[in-house]
Amino acid sequence: MAPSSHSLARVYWTAFVGLFFDYYDLYLFIYLEKTLAAQFALGAAASNWLQFAGLAGVGVGALVFGYFADRFGRGRLMLVVFAVYAAGIAGISVAWSYESLLAFRLLASLALGAEWGISHTYLAERVEGARRYRLAALLQFSLLGGLLAAMAARFALPVLGWRWLFALSIVPVAALSLVRWRALMNADVEEGMSADEARALGQASLRVSQASSLLQVMRRSGWAFLLCFALASLTIASGTMNVFYAKELPQSPLYTVLFWGAVAPGMLGGAWLVRRFGVGRALVVYGVALTGLTLACRSSAWSGRQLAFALGLPLLNGIPFGLMGAFFNEVFADYRTMLSGAAYNLGRIAAGAAPWAVGALGLRVGDNYLLFTAILAGFVVVLGVAISRAKGRFSEGKHLLNVR
Repeated sequence: MAPSSHSLARVYWTAFVGLFFDYYDLYLFIYLEKTLAAQFALGAAASNWLQFAGLAGVGVGALVFGYFADRFGRGRLMLVVFAVYAAGIAGISVAWSYESLLAFRLLASLALGAEWGISHTYLAERVEGARRYRLAALLQFSLLGGLLAAMAARFALPVLGWRWLFALSIVPVAALSLVRWRALMNADVEEGMSADEARALGQASLRVSQASSLLQVMRRSGWAFLLCFALASLTIASGTMNVFYAKELPQSPLYTVLFWGAVAPGMLGGAWLVRRFGVGRALVVYGVALTGLTLACRSSAWSGRQLAFALGLPLLNGIPFGLMGAFFNEVFADYRTMLSGAAYNLGRIAAGAAPWAVGALGLRVGDNYLLFTAILAGFVVVLGVAISRAKGRFSEGKHLLNVR
């Protein structure tokens, strides 16, 4: 039975709440990088390790918690990762040394790494056909957690201090944990499922996973995993570099809202492109458009070209960010939560090397940085063509997800 509109809303918000705080934490650390460095007298190397701990944590968390989610059910792990996240954030707010800050940063990131795979798989298994891409795109509105982080760093930091910025986030996490628990308890009933059907859905991934060893699954899914990993790495690198790039530009509340809000129409546009042309062609459109934006801004003599680039890139990045969740869940069948979440979050780790790559290539001078974005866009075009040609090869999960 197809879920009712009310049930779809409950499924959506159950998945949304964790991802929102995932992005809030990720970008809050970027915005507070200089504040934390000053507080703990950190040099460049120590600051880099702090950022890397966050990236390493999401990768390990995606693997470990994703594995347990596939074995014991997404719903249970949704509550577990909230508890781990709250413990990590509480520790960060009272950190007394660089070492303690590093350890609690790692703990919080373990939970955040689990959220992407668990939330998207939870949604994908409960939404049919074309609606899956549309809701997966809407789920990426959780990126607005970055907007909250930007506003908090701008307006609340001077008043409350950085410790309270982290501590206060525990309150909504606790409240939303209760909301998530109630949603998980009621969702299957509201969808019109019998108790037996609900148990069958909850155990589906477990039965499939038991049919194959993890080693067999990795061998069978290795090429698809590399493709998804590459897609996540390239697009997240583009978005991450733009955050570093944009935060050095003249700031205003209106600019900040426009910067984070620009991604929304891109995500919805990406869902439309997928429905009309397929995932591969949607990525080709993204890569070509991004290359055009980059070259136009680099060759223009207009004084506002940097601002235009900073605002235009989130609009285009909304396309791959909006389609990855649904696409990754089509690609994998066995151990879907772990593999899809790991591809995305290990991509985050690889993307974390983007600032180093820009420096190593000597692209920090003038508008040369834009060339880095053009290179990333070119590789995405190649991936889009590969996906289009592969067709059904990257869709082993269709029999579970009822992909149309």
